[in-house]
Amino acid sequence: MCTLDCEDNSFRDVEFSDIMIVDFGRAVDLEQHCEQGQDARSIMLRGDACLEEMKCVAMRAGNPWSYDVDTFGVLACAHVMLYGSHIKLKKGKNGQWSLANSFKRYWQRDLWTKVFETLLNLDEESGAAIGSRARSLRSLREEITEYTEKESDKLRSFLTRQLSLLPSSRDQLA
Repeated sequence: MCTLDCEDNSFRDVEFSDIMIVDFGRAVDLEQHCEQGQDARSIMLRGDACLEEMKCVAMRAGNPWSYDVDTFGVLACAHVMLYGSHIKLKKGKNGQWSLANSFKRYWQRDLWTKVFETLLNLDEESGAAIGSRARSLRSLREEITEYTEKESDKLRSFLTRQLSLLPSSRDQLA
């Protein structure tokens, strides 16, 4: 895996702004719920922990949840960045969850569809194996990495252009 500091990073010459995702004190430390010798990844919680539009799929279905809320949070952030609004979901006839709205044609539809459909339906089956979740996430990450490497010149151009549109300091936001 390559991060922004990685030697192989094709975006190292693009200046990035800091992005901060805040949980507003809603994080759950699964380690606190473990019994002696229990793996924190096996902890499952029940109930709601937020407003309706921020409930992960497992909460909406009344199923136990753990990391589902984290993957849903990533999707909710991506949705706000793409659409500028809270995420709205629908359940299809096939039982699969998807976005209520569609992607614009120039948004790399295939990739975004795969990201949202994979993460929304990752833990739909109650008690999905931890290993299968990890494999699904790894496969998705590899596909995203492959896309960013293939399209690095175009993405670098977009990021540089976006940076030029942003204010250089907080003082300029007012």
